[in-house]
Amino acid sequence: MLKLAGACLILCSAAGIGASYSGDLKRRVRELRVIKQMMYMLQGEIRYAHLPLPEAFTHVSVRLPAPFGLFLSGIADELKKADGRILSEIWKAEEQKYIKKLHLTRTDLEQLETLGEVLGYLDTEMQLSAIRLYLEQLEQSLAEAQEQMGSRQRLYQSLGIAGGVFLVILLL
Repeated sequence: MLKLAGACLILCSAAGIGASYSGDLKRRVRELRVIKQMMYMLQGEIRYAHLPLPEAFTHVSVRLPAPFGLFLSGIADELKKADGRILSEIWKAEEQKYIKKLHLTRTDLEQLETLGEVLGYLDTEMQLSAIRLYLEQLEQSLAEAQEQMGSRQRLYQSLGIAGGVFLVILLL
């Protein structure tokens, strides 16, 4: 009886691990889409409303879900303090605080960090060009993530279940 209960627990745990890895792929795609939306909003605030970066960050932050909105509002608050820190330092610190905890890959984080490094030094047109370039990179990352999600999601779920079955057979 105990062996059967243990086998069920092992199977459920292994299936849960596979589902967790599968869910990470979904969450990465969702997070990349939110970042894409954030960049389009930011681009619009800079281009059409002619807002300086701190105000543009504030306007966009209220329309985004929790970690992304907090990321931009944190940057805006730090920039408004005018304590001599440059945007790239603030961007990196806020990225470490809010964005690094998400399901993004190292490449995704590096691209976002690079955007923060170039945004603060440039005039409006160059800022818009930097955002456009980042959006192109983001489109590629999003397409890659969607492709991976399609191919690997079922694989992770199947491996989780197969690993659980293997462990049960091994232990019985």
